Amino acid sequence: MGHDRPESGSYTFPAFDDHHPPEKDLIDDCVHCGFCLPTCPTYVLFGEEMDSPRGRIYLMNKGLTEEPMNDTMVRHWDLCLGCMACVTACPSGVQYDKLIEATRAQVERRYERRADDKAFREMIFQLFPYRKRLRLAAGPLRLYQRFGLDKKLKKAGIMSRLPARMRAMEALMPKLGKEEKIPEHTSPRARGVSGSASSPAVSSSLLLSGQLRDRTGPRRRGLRGRSTQEPGLLRRALHPRRA
Repeated sequence: MGHDRPESGSYTFPAFDDHHPPEKDLIDDCVHCGFCLPTCPTYVLFGEEMDSPRGRIYLMNKGLTEEPMNDTMVRHWDLCLGCMACVTACPSGVQYDKLIEATRAQVERRYERRADDKAFREMIFQLFPYRKRLRLAAGPLRLYQRFGLDKKLKKAGIMSRLPARMRAMEALMPKLGKEEKIPEHTSPRARGVSGSASSPAVSSSLLLSGQLRDRTGPRRRGLRGRSTQEPGLLRRALHPRRA
């Protein structure tokens, strides 16, 4: 899975440097029992061993001494959602959270991504965590939907020429209506919002406009609720920027 994503041809041996690589002792805690497999969304979806926690730990072990860091290896690590469902399912107490965090920091330092991949990831990290930027982006998107530009672009054949990831984002974009203010504290059925605040349509609209996280998301030292396990965010966690 993910074979159509941009690849750079980057090849680095050994895969990890000496600055906080995934620890061998933590890797050896995994006994490959397979209890994590049914809890892992990417394994359930793709059915690929290397897209399971067990498979990713196997790659980490290979990367310590035997294998270089390359496109295939990084692709499997990138596909991890970081949900950590495997951590609670593991009978051996494998600390997968520490392993994947250390691995992703290594990837960002030692793996050379393609320019278009870098630009796409930077766009994600510079837009979605910030409510003010989301609200600014929501305005043009409302006009885009109101005037049916999506249908016109598809009819003209322009949409099919966009990168696959951009087309996927456009397809997932919720229907945006007029921005509605919600109170600081809401019941399960919010006043002033048509429909339950927990319904997919309403919650997606609130998320894109930056309101949902205003009510639910923590703000920690400028991180605005972002996990440092997201690829490449350790440096940003230490040196946060304001929106």
